[in-house]
Amino acid sequence: MQEPGPGPETPRKPASTSTLTIAAKALIGVGLLLALMAVTILSNESPGPARTTDVASTATVSSTVPDAPLTTVSLTSTTLTPFQAAQAEGGYLVVEAVTDPIEIYDKVAPDSAASRSLPRNGYLDVLATFWAIDEAIDDQGNTWYQVYVPVRPNETKGWVKASDVSTKVLTHDVRIDLSEHRLDLYDRGTLVRTYDVGVGKGETPTPLGEYFVAIKMKTPNPDGVYGVQIMGLSGFSEKLTDWPGGGQVGIHGTNDPSTVGTDVSHGCIRLRNKDILELSNDVHLGTPIFVKD
Repeated sequence: MQEPGPGPETPRKPASTSTLTIAAKALIGVGLLLALMAVTILSNESPGPARTTDVASTATVSSTVPDAPLTTVSLTSTTLTPFQAAQAEGGYLVVEAVTDPIEIYDKVAPDSAASRSLPRNGYLDVLATFWAIDEAIDDQGNTWYQVYVPVRPNETKGWVKASDVSTKVLTHDVRIDLSEHRLDLYDRGTLVRTYDVGVGKGETPTPLGEYFVAIKMKTPNPDGVYGVQIMGLSGFSEKLTDWPGGGQVGIHGTNDPSTVGTDVSHGCIRLRNKDILELSNDVHLGTPIFVKD
């Protein structure tokens, strides 16, 4: 079937004046509305002055002490202090003296007083390095670090100004179990390697506590009693004072491997020469050392 064709065209009647006026006003109104919308959109898309917004966030950080519970801290910005950054990385903050001497204070300003003054390059000309265990901000906005100080009595603490030191992060720590004659190396809380060690005998025991590596050096006589390498700790013998370094406890090699695994030393930790050389690759000045019975 064919579709029907168009019918006869009906002439259009011209619109009345009132109808044209209403239509014109409507068109003008629509135009104004569209213009207003365009201005609003452009205003919202135009770049305004820069604004900085602190975004509240949280981070879970570990204590410097092994096996301590995790702590959740609230942060008001995405910028971490060096101490917080070290913890967030699962490591430890170490500070090195940049002033000579380096002043150790009893507390944070304004009521602080210098309790000790240590040379920047001290015993055996080793750079003064400390393990930082806490931080604080004084009334003037200056940062301070609480550190273990390598002096008697063991685990002596003090404060240093952040302006007097440089910082770096270490991720390894050493944990020594005296009764098991075992030294464990950890990296960010994960066990890496284990070594058999000789430890202090009954009358000259290895002192328990938290220390750090304060001296690291090749021995002048690799065939001697200290083997090929020695690391002096921030701790001291509780029985001996008339000893090298004032009775400073160390981790060192030995040319008598039969003594490894026994109570044999004056308080030092003995490793086989090959073991301490391997350990030395990951243990640096400032590395934390935890000694337990």
